[in-house]
Amino acid sequence: MAFVKVAEVGQVPPGSGRVVEAGGRELALFNVAGEFYCLDNGCPHNDGPLGEGDLEDDVVMCPWHAWQFNVRTGCMIYNESLCVATYPCKVVDGEVLADV
Repeated sequence: MAFVKVAEVGQVPPGSGRVVEAGGRELALFNVAGEFYCLDNGCPHNDGPLGEGDLEDDVVMCPWHAWQFNVRTGCMIYNESLCVATYPCKVVDGEVLADV
């Protein structure tokens, strides 16, 4: 694993998310009050694009079937045993880097 650029800070405003690609993977990147969180983009239910879901505080709702995940932990809100992979993020010189 290595930190790679996934976005510019300005591309993901606070309270939003987007789909990014890095390390041959499609990822979901979220900005929660200036802190960035990255997880696998595919919802475990039906592979819905989590990066396109609505973000409220630190919870994203899958746009396909409304499954909800904490972007900090990757775990489903109503069943914490069901999680998507998360990747550490950091900001360096205005670039968001994820450890993929």
